[in-house]
Amino acid sequence: MTITSDSIVDVSPPPPGLYTSGPALQPWEAARPAGLPGSLATEFTLDLNPPEITDAVREYAAPSFLPKRPLVEVLRDLASRIYTDFTYRSGSTTISTGVNEVLLAREGVCQDFARLAIACLRANGLAACYVSGYLATDPPPGKDRMIGIDATHAWASVWTPQQPGRFEWLGLDPTNDQLVDQRYIVVGRGRDYADVPPLRGIIYTNSENSVIDVSVDVVPFEGDALHA
Repeated sequence: MTITSDSIVDVSPPPPGLYTSGPALQPWEAARPAGLPGSLATEFTLDLNPPEITDAVREYAAPSFLPKRPLVEVLRDLASRIYTDFTYRSGSTTISTGVNEVLLAREGVCQDFARLAIACLRANGLAACYVSGYLATDPPPGKDRMIGIDATHAWASVWTPQQPGRFEWLGLDPTNDQLVDQRYIVVGRGRDYADVPPLRGIIYTNSENSVIDVSVDVVPFEGDALHA
């Protein structure tokens, strides 16, 4: 079976000041959902089943969540620590691998690092979601863009209250040690990977073995198709 999907996506940079003003610079404790404005975000503070928020997760998160530390500093520090402490190793985990297994192994892939960041955020009362999508990458200077080397990507976002009746999600990508910008293409948000898999279904076959081969290209589009 072959599945092909082509999309033209219009992306925008983060709102001005998203990471440099407002809730981003306030103590991280202020981003905990509270009252009516945070009622819909409360779901994203809850643990999963089976539980992921353990003493080991709380212990790992603690150095980033210093009291009264600005939220954006917490996000940068958490992303940087995961990037430094863990090894990216393709095939080392599956979608069923738990956060605490990743903590012990100190290796994984983007979905593992995103889920670890989410567990750390939720362990401290923040509303965090799992984001599935794509990341536009640039070839090395002087090199041609290689076809099919991109892949689905995963990162984390944390809910923040803005003006009355408004909110924003601040994104962090621990796999690449950076905050989310216009290169990130969001396909779906959920409480965990199971809410937003890129493909869902069952294949009935007589084959004893199956191999999944995936290739993704994210390239700039030159044209006016979006405005035709």
